[in-house]
Amino acid sequence: MTKTTKEFLLKYGIPSLAIIVVVIQLFLVNTKELSRWKGGGYGMYTEIHYFYNQIYIPGMSVDSLVKDNSEMKFTLGHLMVMPNETNLKKAAELVLKTSKKDSIDVQIWKPIVNSENGIYTRVLAGEIHLNKSGL
Repeated sequence: MTKTTKEFLLKYGIPSLAIIVVVIQLFLVNTKELSRWKGGGYGMYTEIHYFYNQIYIPGMSVDSLVKDNSEMKFTLGHLMVMPNETNLKKAAELVLKTSKKDSIDVQIWKPIVNSENGIYTRVLAGEIHLNKSGL
C-alpha cells in the first residue's frame, strides 16, 4: 500500500465509516425504537438501560416462560432492546402459540426518571392483545 493510499484511508476512510455507523444507529433509534444503548451506544446516557424495561403478561410469569425456552428468551429479549410494534407482535404470537390460552395481552413498560423532581416511574411503551381465533 502506497503512502498516499494509506494517508487517504486514515484521513477520510475511517471518519467516513464512523459517520455511517452513527447515521445507521440514529436511524434505527428514531424509526425502529432501538435502544440507545445498542448499535454504538450514541446517546446511551440519555435513557435508562433497556435491561430495566419490563414485559408484563397478565396471568403469566415471564421468568417461567423463558426458563427452558431459548426461542422465547431470544424473542422477549429482542422486544426489550427494540420495543416496537413488529417485535411486540412477534412476542405475543409466540406466547399465544406456546400457552394454552385463547387470548393474550403483552405489555412493555419503560422506566422514566423526571430530572426536575427526581420521580421514578414507568410508561407504557407498547401493548398488544391477540386472540387465537383471529377475531
